[in-house]
Amino acid sequence: TDLAMKGYCPVSIQTLDRSVLGSTAHRSTFQGFNYYLADPDSKATFDADPAKYAPQLGGFCTTALGGSFGNRLSSDPTVYRVIAGRLYLFSSERARDSFDKDPNKYITTGNERFNKPALGGHCLTSFTTKGQAVPGDAKYTQVYQGVVYQFADEAAQAAFLKEPPKYLPMYGGFCVDGIANEKRFPGDPKVFVSHTNRLYFFFDEKAKKAFEANPAEMIKKADAQWPALRRAKPTP
Repeated sequence: TDLAMKGYCPVSIQTLDRSVLGSTAHRSTFQGFNYYLADPDSKATFDADPAKYAPQLGGFCTTALGGSFGNRLSSDPTVYRVIAGRLYLFSSERARDSFDKDPNKYITTGNERFNKPALGGHCLTSFTTKGQAVPGDAKYTQVYQGVVYQFADEAAQAAFLKEPPKYLPMYGGFCVDGIANEKRFPGDPKVFVSHTNRLYFFFDEKAKKAFEANPAEMIKKADAQWPALRRAKPTP
């Protein structure tokens, strides 16, 4: 979903120290997410410095991402901490209690994991425009809907920002064959197919060949499984 914080206002948390539902009448967009703000003043405050008020780590649970397994779990916007002027969210009060025992550890580890670029650092747009895996450059880094992407150059980054859905990989970049079979295997950025203007990644060449044998059937199965697998733990 492109709705951030389940519709809660990020500014109210920091200025009022309480969770307040935002309004669709006061909507702002930042890094691919739509934020609902509580009132015009909150919207103006957010728009002046969105990075200050948007939740850290893409809005994922800080304890889960910074913990032993590095899971990207959705968070509850009513369970939070504001530290050094930055907002951190948690999946539950239990997760927040664990965080409170060693905040620096969870924040440091969480940031290291969150900032690791997707697709092995390869340029996201090049898969579509050039049909090959091209190394990205850290100078052209973009966070979009909680994922860090790198691009080969300024033009590649600009192309993505102009039309993100055109370049985003299906199923979060996980192997489509795995998703179709209820598994979240990581996709290899060098094993991919552009099919009907959509980008699909695969665990290996065998999975790619299985897809090419009957793309429509595999996509149908993957579409049915993806909603349940979207936030699941990756398959070992």
